[in-house]
Amino acid sequence: MPRVPITNKWVDLSLLHPAFLERLDNLFRDGRIVDHVAVCSGCRSYAEQKRLYDKYRAGRGNLAANPDWKRPDGFFMGSFHQEQPDGYSYAVDLSIIKWGGPNKADITRIANGYGIRPTVKNRDGSIKEWWHFQPRDGNGWFDVSAYPEDDKATRQPIDWAAILAWHKAMGQSIASVPLRRGSRGPEVKIVQQRFNALDFWCGNADGIFGWKTKAATKRFQRTVLMPATGRVDAIVWHRMWNPEVPDGL
Repeated sequence: MPRVPITNKWVDLSLLHPAFLERLDNLFRDGRIVDHVAVCSGCRSYAEQKRLYDKYRAGRGNLAANPDWKRPDGFFMGSFHQEQPDGYSYAVDLSIIKWGGPNKADITRIANGYGIRPTVKNRDGSIKEWWHFQPRDGNGWFDVSAYPEDDKATRQPIDWAAILAWHKAMGQSIASVPLRRGSRGPEVKIVQQRFNALDFWCGNADGIFGWKTKAATKRFQRTVLMPATGRVDAIVWHRMWNPEVPDGL
């Protein structure tokens, strides 16, 4: 598991692209960075981004991008931090947590060697947000010079057989032991990620079935016209991946 320091437990890294996580892991092994810098803002699910946007539109929150806005670069939707259509997020914000080490310019230069660059710029091309870093832009992945990176890492070929096998095994596990408040484990985390992607916000996908996950489950069940039990059984699992398919088909 990549060792990426975060400033607090609410910073979510679960949706970052695996190649991005690897780059961050290598960056935070750099002796010039260790103990001086940490990630203060990570990824957001679609539901979380929409929640922030709706709050902003209602005049009760800070400026937030519309999660459905397709950026001019043709690759990103909404905020760079949010879960993109491919299921991954591609942005983090960095924070200096201990002074006496690298300054902002140093951090930017060091991170560039790991293929991580600030991308939010002013109209004149200067950096607008030094703390905002990404491993790619709309044109593709940035080059890595600090260590040899396998080109395959950024391509992420899809193993459909493995995905189908995983989905079947997960469904069988949930059919045997339905998830409810108090449940913990990878099954819960997947359910949380799926609800967030479907705009049924349940907080960070932490693998703990708490009250937010129970509330999201009930909202989903009501939406697809199922009894709002707040439990995820085999039928709910199926409907999560086929939300528009009527019962009995």
